[in-house]
This record gives sequence, C-alpha cells and structure tokens, in this order.
Amino acid sequence: MKVLVIGASGRLGSHLVDYSLEKGHEVTAFARNIENYPITHDNLKLLRGDVLYPMLIESALGDHDIVLSVIGIRKYSGPITLLSRGINNIIQSMEKAQKQRLITITGAGILQETENRMIMQTLSFPPNLQNLSLDHKRVLDLLEESKLDWTIVCPSFMHKGELTGEYLTSADYYPKGAKNEVSVQDVADFITEEMVKNEYVGKRVGIAHPI
Repeated sequence: MKVLVIGASGRLGSHLVDYSLEKGHEVTAFARNIENYPITHDNLKLLRGDVLYPMLIESALGDHDIVLSVIGIRKYSGPITLLSRGINNIIQSMEKAQKQRLITITGAGILQETENRMIMQTLSFPPNLQNLSLDHKRVLDLLEESKLDWTIVCPSFMHKGELTGEYLTSADYYPKGAKNEVSVQDVADFITEEMVKNEYVGKRVGIAHPI
C-alpha cells in the first residue's frame, strides 16, 4: 500500500511513518519542516508541504492508496480553524483526484456522551479545550458531507508511553472500562491496522488504555 502521511514531522506522524514502513508499505512523509527527518528508508519519500495550500496537497496525492492526516496545533487559546481548514483542503484535493480513503485524528470531545449529546457538550468538559473541540466538530461535519471513506480517531490524553498493544476502541463513543489516556505509539499502531482492516469507515473511534 502507498501511504501519504500529512503532518509527518509530529510525534504521532513520525510513528505512523515508522510503523507503516515496518509493515511493508511505501510511505511519503508530508510536512512543513521536513529537513533532518529522523527516519531513513528505501521506501520513504520526503515531501515539503502545507495543508493550507491545496495545490501542494494535490501534487502530493499521486498514486497513493490512503491519506493519513495528523496535523496538530500548539496553541489552544483564541479561535482555532487550522484543522478544519486543512481537512477541507484535503477533502477537496482527494475528491478532485478521485481518492477515497482518509484517516485523521481529533480529540475525544466529538465522541457521543449520549445519543443526542457529545462529550464536548457536557458540563464537565474542560473549558480550555472548547475552541479546539469546536474545530474538531467542524472537521467531523466536513467529512460527513464529503464523498470520502473516512475514519476519525479520537483519543483523549495522548502521552509519550511505549507501544503496549493493549487498548480499547469503540465506534462513535468513548470505550467503556477505559482510562482517560492512551500512548501515542498505541494510537499509531491502531491507525496502521485500521488502514488495512477498514473496520471503522464512516465512524469516529474512541481509543484508550483499559483500566
């Protein structure tokens, strides 16, 4: 499989590149800062790019079979639109190129608390994450309106722990009997499995370590 990883220089993106290569895929690492990339491999191509520039995305798509978009932000204050603007450009570029499969990541706030209410709409949801979750909700809305075969992976707190292979997943809801955390490597492991198994197409996926 030929995999395009957008946001490949981030902590999750770099693990996705590494794990995809380990599993025998051909990978293109797409990021704004690609110099001195820490991974080298015969099946790895490095490409400088920015999700805010649709032409760069279009030129990167090529003959890739799947796009993994894991762009992130560093500031949580004030209006946040980078993620939804980026995913909108990715959607339009993929539909133009007739590409179907996209896996991306948000936070757990857009998972359902109940059938009619998201976690981000509960009184206990942290106010400092509200603006970020609003942009995550815009990402969800855009994907639901798209023609893509999408999956949104929705961890809560993602820490730097090692790969355990022990995590719970749940479609559209946070997993029952789960902690409020998961390691970044376990998230990368899940994504590289999902891109082959396609068990959660058109779904949000809660993921966390078991209690």
